[in-house]
Amino acid sequence: MLGSRAPCRSRAATLVFGLGLLSSCLDRLDAEVPPASGALASSIHAAPVSSAAPLATPIVSVTTSVSVSDAGSAVRRDPAPPKADDGRVVLALGGDVNLGRECGTAILGDPNYDPFGDLGAAWTSADLRFVNLESQLSEQGGVTQHPRARLVFTGPPGGADVLKRARIDLVSTANNHAWDFGRSAFLQTLANLERAGVAYAGTGRNLAAAYSPAIVKAGDLSIAFFAVTHIWNYGPIAEHQGRDFVAWATPELLRQRIARAKREHDFVLVSYHGGEEYIDAPVEKTRAFVKRVMSLGADAIVGHHPHVPQGVGWFDDRPVLYSLGNFVFAGHTERPWTKQSFFGRLTLQKGAPPALSACPVLIEGHRPRTLDRDRERSLAQRFQRHLELISTSVGGSEIGEPDELGCLPVTPRRRSHPLRADRGSRTPERD
Repeated sequence: MLGSRAPCRSRAATLVFGLGLLSSCLDRLDAEVPPASGALASSIHAAPVSSAAPLATPIVSVTTSVSVSDAGSAVRRDPAPPKADDGRVVLALGGDVNLGRECGTAILGDPNYDPFGDLGAAWTSADLRFVNLESQLSEQGGVTQHPRARLVFTGPPGGADVLKRARIDLVSTANNHAWDFGRSAFLQTLANLERAGVAYAGTGRNLAAAYSPAIVKAGDLSIAFFAVTHIWNYGPIAEHQGRDFVAWATPELLRQRIARAKREHDFVLVSYHGGEEYIDAPVEKTRAFVKRVMSLGADAIVGHHPHVPQGVGWFDDRPVLYSLGNFVFAGHTERPWTKQSFFGRLTLQKGAPPALSACPVLIEGHRPRTLDRDRERSLAQRFQRHLELISTSVGGSEIGEPDELGCLPVTPRRRSHPLRADRGSRTPERD
């Protein structure tokens, strides 16, 4: 997602506005900023493979006690929190996280900086936490944004430690910023996440690893998490070297993998990075992908890229969060819904459909914070009305009153087929 960009990217013809020139310079970017140095630089390597990589590549396994990268190295992690006896597992699902730009500068100035520190119990009490990591994590000599292109950014290596300290268990790295500072920075990102013990999905040192799910385990549940992108900033991905490292949103390449994951694990979730920015309803391309992947048996889809919240739709009793909007990502004053969004609390239990709540947040600067239930009740009510309104374009959801954590229960609206959505291209904001 291009977080500070005007909505000129809302059409395919402008998707690569300025990127013809940008793409040509990015291949030389390592010569313009200091490269990785020392042991980290010498340890980074790649093994690109054909896009026809074999399906039988072993699934990456990441549990709450050990993280195993696609290279096979293990990194110790903190023990899982105590589990309730009822077998339920709660996942907190956050939106776009950019550890570059101003946030990256803050991390460089204070290695203990915590942009997640203003989130309340709805976030911290979850058993597992997921976000979409929208920035690379690489050593660029103090640079966190390209000097001539604000839409090209990277977090520092210490960003991986920030995620770890914030108890982020899993990130998606399949998005349109995965290649911002080039191949070396891409590989540094994987190495830094592995070093910190943060699992990732959607990218890898070869394409088979990129399409393999991360596996997270909590209590008695095993959850397979796939991640794919439908947006690429550097021309057609099939013509770019990123095609050998990043999972593209191709349902046929997920079909057998999802089928296998369903046999071997209790739940299958998919992170999807696509659509158009700053609009309140998903575009047809996104809807088509969602229908296809949900028909393959995914238990939920978590969407990113529009930078604003979009509605919650349903496939039977399985939720689709079309866009979680911004999280640790600066918004725009002229676009208020880039500065107010939500994270999801997804409760999973064997033999039961997923249960979903939406937890409103405000983004101040680049930091999300939980709403104060007493002082900011009107903001919570405004978000509740907005989420119910924008969900009508994807079949509708019932939005309940806030629970004790300040989160809004979200359930299917039964009077119409969940995914036979209104085809309007945009739901107007009315608040």
